[in-house]
Amino acid sequence: MNKIIPGYLAIALVWFSSHFGGGFASGRQIVAFYLNHDWTSIFMPAVSMFIMGICMYYSMVIAARFKVYDYSSWSKKLYGGIGFFAVPIYEILVNAVLLLATAVAFATGGTILTKLFGTSYMMNTFFIAAVIFVFTIYGSELVRKSAVVVSVMLIASMLLIYLPNIIHYFPKIVQNLKAIKSGEIAVSGSGSFADALWWGVKYGTLHCCAIGAYIVHAQVCPNKACLRKAIGIGILINCLIMYLTYFGILAFADQGIFKEAVPALFVVMHGQGGAWMTTLISVCIVVGAVSTGVALVFGTTNRLVVLFGRNLDEAEKVRKQRVHSMAASSILVVICWMVAQFGLIPLIGKGYGSMGWVTMILLTIPIVLRGLGLWRFSEDMAGKELCVEEAD
Repeated sequence: MNKIIPGYLAIALVWFSSHFGGGFASGRQIVAFYLNHDWTSIFMPAVSMFIMGICMYYSMVIAARFKVYDYSSWSKKLYGGIGFFAVPIYEILVNAVLLLATAVAFATGGTILTKLFGTSYMMNTFFIAAVIFVFTIYGSELVRKSAVVVSVMLIASMLLIYLPNIIHYFPKIVQNLKAIKSGEIAVSGSGSFADALWWGVKYGTLHCCAIGAYIVHAQVCPNKACLRKAIGIGILINCLIMYLTYFGILAFADQGIFKEAVPALFVVMHGQGGAWMTTLISVCIVVGAVSTGVALVFGTTNRLVVLFGRNLDEAEKVRKQRVHSMAASSILVVICWMVAQFGLIPLIGKGYGSMGWVTMILLTIPIVLRGLGLWRFSEDMAGKELCVEEAD
């Protein structure tokens, strides 16, 4: 794939397509974590992505340095001497994120398909489960290729949806930002910079939960220069789409859009464009939900494959890898599909904020300390360097 798409670009697009889930595509996360807080939230998408980018970089350095591409082996290198209690807690966190975020993907996608085609919710979620299963059994190469296609489609669609509205309503965007600053437009947060910063940090650390699903792709970036390109481009792409959504929704802040379940639909129904944009944003939400589900399920599938083959020799592991991948994906997809049938989106939404600060303590801080060389254990980090090849 590197002959067509450089490894660093593939990683950046996997990151974007995974981050761009149903909650992001719908605009609900942008409202909950940013727009419903102090006007200084305008700076916070960049803060969030910088935090996640730093953690992504250091995490992939560890993965490439020690050639540990499943999150269990990787976490043992991260936690070192405290791994005996930190690794099991981390595994619980990762699987909680997998369960909740993938259930959101199924539930959000199923609901949108019902609105579009009138088909049953259960049948829709079964279809989404089947798509995710197919993508996750054919390996990281297919996941990266699909991420490239999905990312290009989503970026083009979001530009088409939001850019005309931002240009047309720019004076109104400025006016609404001033109204939020003065208190004329009410927000649910405390209206302080500290509150806006706290929610921006929580968003960044929350999405660090999914790092275990990304590290498998470090295999296509065997050196630090390549990884720095991947993270730099990933930050730019994610920030671009986050700010398009932020300003697009801000244009309608005086019309009660913050209370809408799907703010993105409000934008296309009341802004520039036609009825076809409603279909386009609906498709984006479904595709975004599926892309997140694929990344998370595949990341955990890789962990289970290692577990299934723990007592086999290398030749037998290779021979049974496809069977183990299918078994692992089947187990994970079925469990997430069953959870989605309970309609847990409100419960999951409330849980996301708590997961943000839990991840900050358990994952973000240790990763940064390890990356900066402020936390070392004799058996792993000391004296080791990232195995390098020439940069792409």
